[in-house]
Amino acid sequence: MSTPTYTHDQIEQAITDGFDMAADHAGIPTQNPDFTATLTTFWAYLAITDTTAHTRDQVSKTLNRATDDAAAPGCADDIDNFAVNAALTLLETPDATFEDIATECYDETPDVIAGWLRAAT
Repeated sequence: MSTPTYTHDQIEQAITDGFDMAADHAGIPTQNPDFTATLTTFWAYLAITDTTAHTRDQVSKTLNRATDDAAAPGCADDIDNFAVNAALTLLETPDATFEDIATECYDETPDVIAGWLRAAT
């Protein structure tokens, strides 16, 4: 069985959808400095100039490295971690909901996760 790969467009869409989802459910605008700092670093690390497809593992390593490097003061917060988990989940399941990510990635209710996101700002 071959390993699935994802294009730059699929990766970009998953990241954008993940941030929009987090912002919506936490009641925080996507212009929040926490979102923009991590998102800017994601885009910088994912600057892909070719159309080569990438595995989930490659995307995961890149997003986690970007998150660690963008984290201030040196520790990724819940928004950063949710963004990575949401993007990776949405790559595999583009129609996943906030509720799906909350239960599958955190084994928590969506309200608990939304509270963590609000508290991280």
